[in-house]
Amino acid sequence: MQKSPRNSKNSSKASDRNPTSLISSSKTKDPDDQLKSFRIRAFTWISGLLVMLGILKFGNPIILQDQLQTPKEWIEWIFFAWPMETAYALFAAWVLIGIRALPFRKSTLPKFLWLPLIWLGWQFLSGLFTVDKSLTQTVLAHFIVLIGLFYGGYFLLSRCDSLHGISIMATIGLVITMWSGTEQKFGGLEATRQMIYQQSYWQTSYPEAFLKKAMTDQQWLQTVRSDPNLLKNAAAEYGFSSRLEYAGEEGSPLERDLAFLEKIGKDRVFGTLFYPNAFAAAILLLSPFSLFCLWNATSRLQTPSRLLILACFALWAIACIYWSGSKGGWLVAMIVMCLAFLFAKVPRTLKVGLVFVMLMGGGGLFSWKYQDYFQKGATSVGARFEYWRAAWETSLDHPVLGTGPGTFMRAFSKIKTDGAEMTRLPHNDYLQQASDAGWPSAIFYAVWMFGSLYWLRPKKLGDHPMREVIWLGLVALALQNFIEFGLYIPAIAWPYFLLLGWLWGTSEAGSTPFQKPQQV
Repeated sequence: MQKSPRNSKNSSKASDRNPTSLISSSKTKDPDDQLKSFRIRAFTWISGLLVMLGILKFGNPIILQDQLQTPKEWIEWIFFAWPMETAYALFAAWVLIGIRALPFRKSTLPKFLWLPLIWLGWQFLSGLFTVDKSLTQTVLAHFIVLIGLFYGGYFLLSRCDSLHGISIMATIGLVITMWSGTEQKFGGLEATRQMIYQQSYWQTSYPEAFLKKAMTDQQWLQTVRSDPNLLKNAAAEYGFSSRLEYAGEEGSPLERDLAFLEKIGKDRVFGTLFYPNAFAAAILLLSPFSLFCLWNATSRLQTPSRLLILACFALWAIACIYWSGSKGGWLVAMIVMCLAFLFAKVPRTLKVGLVFVMLMGGGGLFSWKYQDYFQKGATSVGARFEYWRAAWETSLDHPVLGTGPGTFMRAFSKIKTDGAEMTRLPHNDYLQQASDAGWPSAIFYAVWMFGSLYWLRPKKLGDHPMREVIWLGLVALALQNFIEFGLYIPAIAWPYFLLLGWLWGTSEAGSTPFQKPQQV
């Protein structure tokens, strides 16, 4: 009984000698700090929900939203894509919840991070002189969301050193879309093809002979789609000439139906996204993040068991990329794995050996898998060169402001060569910036993207695993966007810009000032 006062006295003296411990204890018990911590945790989970819904429900390119129908019944809301009005409502709710998570971790911006606002401002300036106001307004709304996500990641999510909420929800979304792709591989696509023969819409619109021909002879269908005269001949031969009445209209039923038949006829999986290459891009972006999430989630297991789970998930992701038939995704995956080997904490000779095995093994399998494709002329590669040529010529004709954000298809329709398949996007985000909004926009965007990836690069793997896996995913998508259009697909662009903002906010390069993030 006599020791308690003495201990209390000693404790008081210790507190006098170390006032910071008393302050820390006071802060820990401060209800305001606990409320702020709860709000930022909630904001992290809600951000993860936004990412997950993006993967599952907003996998169509932004300029194809006019072809989506709003679900009417609850079952349609579960299985069908959602219109962008829903996405904007979700983003508005995310912003309001983010405001509740104030104050910001950062109070000012490094000079470099004014570049996104300059880029967005140039998009609006270009939009004043657009050749298609409707397309431009749609794309500008999408860009506003991306910039909001970037700065939300920088100012708010950077208060969290570990993104448990986002990593878990993003992993769930990735698992669902990979499961969907796997189901498509093992019977789903064939079931859809059989369903087409039975549905009344297809039965009354097209003869069964045409449907069978379209879904079994992809080269013939692609040729017919790209040549109006051949399309007329096919319509006369198979007896659906009445469908040609609307063929010249943008987003016509005939155009939509032929694109769907081509998509389903190919034995390429696409999960919950618009098409196979977008599916591969989502896996490239999020699989390193998800692998890290699984490693943490299995912390109570023994190391061999954890490694087995990670190996199974990684093989599943690789299989999905393989089933997607994305040649660019295959090559980008090889490059990113080589980068991971180069940054790994292993002897240099082992690094060189691993990179050599990856390049030779992956390159050899790639050549074997697609030898028939290249022997037939690599039609998709030739098509991309045609798109890039058109985008280059458009950028030279309109070097300052372009033709307006999202309007590449308007320029392409005027200068495409005879027989070239029509497209809405040039399959190169960086070149499309020059075509749509001029070379200043392309320079701003390229400096922002590649400057960020350079300054935020890890020195070596293991120092900050969360930042490193996110960086690898961002690099993968940045490379993929040289041959695709990830910038214009919400399912891919949302997590990319959100995580890029977080990466800046938690880096020393983005500190102004820097305070230690919370463990959330």
